[in-house]
Amino acid sequence: MSLCGWLTPSARPEVGRSKNRLPLGPYFALPHIVLDHPDFVTLGGPALKVLLFLARQFKPGKNGDLSASFKDMSKRGIGSHTTLGKAIEELISAGWIIRTRTGRFTNPGGCCALYALTWHAIDECPGKSLEINPTNTPPRKLTLENCKTPSTGNGVTGSSKCSDEGG
Repeated sequence: MSLCGWLTPSARPEVGRSKNRLPLGPYFALPHIVLDHPDFVTLGGPALKVLLFLARQFKPGKNGDLSASFKDMSKRGIGSHTTLGKAIEELISAGWIIRTRTGRFTNPGGCCALYALTWHAIDECPGKSLEINPTNTPPRKLTLENCKTPSTGNGVTGSSKCSDEGG
């Protein structure tokens, strides 16, 4: 039976419990273009945990309203505020997330920092006071194009860095 058949209860045959059955309930998928990208492969463990937690929260219409509080991340193996901060900065530097709202620790009026995944368009998120505007297209257009090679002697020099823009 196809994988898709196991995802809907109505498509499942009425048989005994199977060890190979997929669990029912919500799930998320990461596109292969993300998983295979050189910037993803080089992420450190804490940054990868944070990215997966943010991706777990993603729903259409909610990109920009994703949070990674220390309270939530400590339950997922992030042991200190410093580690969390470094992981978030690594994800921002690598271009996987964008901070859509800066956290404020004031009382009253405090609010947590919010983020968006860069391979999805950023949504409006009414009532969240985002500091960046929504987008119609993803901020990062990922491609798996080959890296350009350095000069081949024909007078044309290339770049040794991979590009995210399709062409």
